[in-house]
Amino acid sequence: MLIGFIVNPIAGMGGSVGLKGTDGDAYVEAVKRGAKPVSPAIARRFVKSLEKLCLELASGNIISAPGIMGEEYLKESSLRFRVVDVDISEPTTADDTKRCARRMVELGVKLIVFVGGDGTARDVLEAVDQKVPILGVPSGVKMYSGVFAVSPEAAASIVCAYLRGEASICEAEVADIDEDAFRRDVLRARVYGIAKTVAIENLLTPSKEATIGEEESKKAIAKYFAEHIYDPSRLFILGPGSTVKAIADELGIEKTLLGFDAVLNKRVIARDLWGKQFIAIVKKFIDRKMLVITPIGGQGFLIGRGNKQLTPEVLSLFRKEEILIVATPRKIAKLRFLIIDSGDPKLDERLSGYYKVLTGYGEFTVIKVVPAHSVTLS
Repeated sequence: MLIGFIVNPIAGMGGSVGLKGTDGDAYVEAVKRGAKPVSPAIARRFVKSLEKLCLELASGNIISAPGIMGEEYLKESSLRFRVVDVDISEPTTADDTKRCARRMVELGVKLIVFVGGDGTARDVLEAVDQKVPILGVPSGVKMYSGVFAVSPEAAASIVCAYLRGEASICEAEVADIDEDAFRRDVLRARVYGIAKTVAIENLLTPSKEATIGEEESKKAIAKYFAEHIYDPSRLFILGPGSTVKAIADELGIEKTLLGFDAVLNKRVIARDLWGKQFIAIVKKFIDRKMLVITPIGGQGFLIGRGNKQLTPEVLSLFRKEEILIVATPRKIAKLRFLIIDSGDPKLDERLSGYYKVLTGYGEFTVIKVVPAHSVTLS
């Protein structure tokens, strides 16, 4: 059974520098801001896990995109593979992804595994439609679609199960947002199509779930925060999401809906934080700070989806007790655990454990937070 392997080497670069994506011209701006590629490390984690879990089964059954779009990472392993006969450009483009995917279908692959985000998922779906299932290894800024594995390790587990005939094929939404609108603090999402994908319980993330009609819960969370948690002498880093924005509204401050803002004494002292500025302001208040974040509805990701500005360098400055999770009861009730996928597995493990989640006025729920690489078939 042949498996196609495609890596979008620029996926995810915009996240750490506050661009919220790399579609279109954003890649050039990301490079200007000093963004570094993140997909290669993710691709290597996937290949390493595949090699460890099912070396004999996968060897000889992989057809890879050339160069930095796949071949490079497989060469570092003991997996046997062949390279698709497609020329790619430098830097790589969406058209390269589509041409590689189409050629793989012509060569008879039964599954295409891609490393990227929602934009890459759209490109692969456009190229193959529903001819073969597709599986995403998450490395983009945005993963709103339902075709992504929880982690590179989970993706490898799914592929191995599929090769053994132990995974089922299902349909999932491929969704994306308007990145230009996103950068203007407007969330405009749409479903672009339905893809076939490979499913194993717990290892595939659902599409992001909209949370509608929970305004009273958000107001109760915000009121409790303002009356019992807020300290004007402490730096609060308020993350993305409407629940956190409700807190800002209660404090009487204007917040970036989709970014991180630094609040001190009921004033935004830095807006839409990323990179060195983010690190510098956290270090300045190293002994009196708190990070306020909310998980993605339906997916359960606390860190690593929709908040890529929280790089390992930033996150390492926070202790567990300096992280406040807020979520409405409806959102948290649907989740067995929350997931951290910062890009640094050791940091993810340090920040994992049990957290109290503020869910209403004086109401808390205890939930386990786990590193993405630990989410398994069990």
